[in-house]
Amino acid sequence: MHPKPQQTHATPPQEQRYRDLAERRASPDALARRERYLTAVVEIQQRLLAASASENLFERLVAPLGEASDASRAYIFEAHRSPDGNQLFSQRAEWCVPGVQPELHNPAMQNMPLEQQMPHLYELLSRGQVLCGLVKDLPPEEREALEPQQIRSLLILPLWVHGTLVGFIGFDNCTEEREWDKLEVDLLWAAAGAIALAMEQRQSERALRERELRFRRIAENASDVLYRYQLAGTRSFAFISGVVTKSLGFTPEEHYRDPGLWHRQVHPEDMPLLEQLLSEPHRMPDAPVVVRFTRRDGRLVWLQQVVTPVLDATGLCVAVEGIARDITERRQFEEALKLSEASFRLLLEGVPEPAAIQRDEHIIYANSALVTALGFERPQDLMNRQLQEFLVDEPPTPEGMVSLVTGEKRLRRKDGTVLVTEFASLPLLFDGEPAVVSIARDVTEQRKLQSQLSLTDRMASMGTLAAGIAHEINNPLAFVISNLGFLLDEMRRMPSVLPGGLVARPEVDEWRSVLMEAREGAERVRQIVRQLKSFSRPDEERQEAVDLHAVLDSAVMLAANEIKHRARLTREYGPTLHAKGNEGRLCQVFLNLVVNAAQAIPEGAAEKNEIRLVTRAGEPGRVVVEVRDTGTGISPEVIGRIFDPFFTTKQVGVGTGLGLSICHGIITSLGGEISVESQQGQGTTVRVVLPAAEQGARVEKPMAAPQIPITQRGRVLIVDDEPAVGRALKRILREHEVELATSGRQALEKLSADSRFHAVLCDVMMPDLGGKDLYEAIQQAGSGLERRFVFVSGGAFTQGARDFLARVPNPTLEKPFDETAVRRIVRELVLSNAATVGN
Repeated sequence: MHPKPQQTHATPPQEQRYRDLAERRASPDALARRERYLTAVVEIQQRLLAASASENLFERLVAPLGEASDASRAYIFEAHRSPDGNQLFSQRAEWCVPGVQPELHNPAMQNMPLEQQMPHLYELLSRGQVLCGLVKDLPPEEREALEPQQIRSLLILPLWVHGTLVGFIGFDNCTEEREWDKLEVDLLWAAAGAIALAMEQRQSERALRERELRFRRIAENASDVLYRYQLAGTRSFAFISGVVTKSLGFTPEEHYRDPGLWHRQVHPEDMPLLEQLLSEPHRMPDAPVVVRFTRRDGRLVWLQQVVTPVLDATGLCVAVEGIARDITERRQFEEALKLSEASFRLLLEGVPEPAAIQRDEHIIYANSALVTALGFERPQDLMNRQLQEFLVDEPPTPEGMVSLVTGEKRLRRKDGTVLVTEFASLPLLFDGEPAVVSIARDVTEQRKLQSQLSLTDRMASMGTLAAGIAHEINNPLAFVISNLGFLLDEMRRMPSVLPGGLVARPEVDEWRSVLMEAREGAERVRQIVRQLKSFSRPDEERQEAVDLHAVLDSAVMLAANEIKHRARLTREYGPTLHAKGNEGRLCQVFLNLVVNAAQAIPEGAAEKNEIRLVTRAGEPGRVVVEVRDTGTGISPEVIGRIFDPFFTTKQVGVGTGLGLSICHGIITSLGGEISVESQQGQGTTVRVVLPAAEQGARVEKPMAAPQIPITQRGRVLIVDDEPAVGRALKRILREHEVELATSGRQALEKLSADSRFHAVLCDVMMPDLGGKDLYEAIQQAGSGLERRFVFVSGGAFTQGARDFLARVPNPTLEKPFDETAVRRIVRELVLSNAATVGN
């Protein structure tokens, strides 16, 4: 409804104006104006009825209104929205009397933000009120907009559609300050209402056309077939979208001409279903149904259909509206998928690797390889179980997550043994539903070899480090021990009868005691260094006669810190036993066994527990070593698995499960055997059986030790890059004439200038010119002086140095020195070379 106009005047007051106008109503001019207005309203109604949808409505209406109103200008503004949503007003039509300037094409009359430019006018119109009055009485901002157009008085009426301001009609008087009476306003308001009603009708028609256009555009551009099948009267297609040509090969026009086209092209088995779709759609289920058709080219297509009945006012179904989706490719894919799934089953069954298919975290298929790997007999034993339950230390899958088992996993078999496997998983469709396939590869042996290799590399690195440490310690240790011995010898040789002499002083005994304790400590350091050197020997493939007691003592010394807080150590050694093997590798084995024995005993009760080392001769050609402990023992359920890779009974972070496996590998590679006996709560015995070495086989070259009195003073050259070591040797050999050289090159210069040395004590490892290079240089000179060399070693040999010392006949002294051996060897060389060198 168009609201009842509320006339608003600027001035004078409304009551006074109506009294003035009342006198004019009775005049003939007033009757004539009324007649004109009524004629104009009737003409407007006729023009509205005759106007076409495409015709400019406003241009046909503004002239009669302007002429009837006796105004100078009549115009219509229409409201619209800017792209950013603001309301604007633009002039759409205009009528002017001759001599009045038209404003239709004035840019200022287009896209007017009326609310900002003329707020008083906008407020009246938005409340459904009329603005009627003289321009001079209007607010200043409105006078500024109207006075340049020579407007002296005006009347503006709002146009409303659905309660919304959609525009306004205005009448300007440019010749006089004229007033409009109530009758004129009412008649013009009636005309405005008719115009607003026509605008509302046109908006509805335009919206309907736009909706139909949008529907057709959507239908024609949709990938699905949209159709309307008319049931009232002759059955036929009232509409079908063009995509039907792509699906069936028949155009929409062919469907319109031939209502029975679908009935001829439908698959015979689906004819009842199609008839029900098109005749009784209200009886169809809510779920889509699939109907098969034959295309024009003879190919079979599947159309998935959803239909809705169209009812008239009485509830009778007069048409069917439906959507048909071409699912041919999907159905073909599903058929192919069924074939591929059958092939996939055959493929998985033939794969030698364990494989499982899970749905909802439960196994729905397991191949024979998986059944065998897990220790079961039939695939049915694994159905509906979770693969997760066979994985060791694997956290459960969070709820709502799909379990994709990937990477390296430990797989527990039915009997409790563990396999190391590499898993690969991926999602797929199986039997038409989502599932996950997981394939595993057994890498237990591979990981065992890799772990052994890794441990071997680490042991080699540790050995290299230990050898380097031993070499660095040996140099200072050599002169520390030698100097301490020298001081003790000097103090013993001092005459004690001298009154007031040093020896007579009371604190000398304490000094001697301090020196002896220092020397004892240095000797203990020397023993530890020797064990490190033995443990770090890199020639693991070399087999020789190994003193088992020495190896056990080395292992005990290295494990002393683990033992002392847990148990007392008891050695129960038989006769001296030599086994055929490798000293470094056997040291590794027994160190591991001793540490395991210690870790099986809780700390804090060392006096109540014992680790016993037992050696004895076994069967002919065999020797036996036993490591016994009084620890917690091993349960019967796991004792058969202790040599398996990665199996451990220790807590996380203490054991890797590789120690006993590697020990087993080392012993068996040496031709021996290793076994375990244990009782829970009483202790464990690990028994190692090794092949005995041949009688007389020794590790070191035998050294003759003739008892020769000191009767000959010789010349000795000491070559060592550590000056303190040279000075220590000089003190040991103080009965001889000793010269020092602190490098190989300095020694070469001395020997080239003077070859009259009875003995040359030469360090093997020196930075500039090593002992090997010095020896070979002297040998090439042909003086024979190389036979007088005695090599001094602190460890950290290179392979070339080891081969060199094994090849030459010269004796070798190890740091720290055995002073007796040093003196004996030098004395021997002095005597044997006395005739050659002379005195």
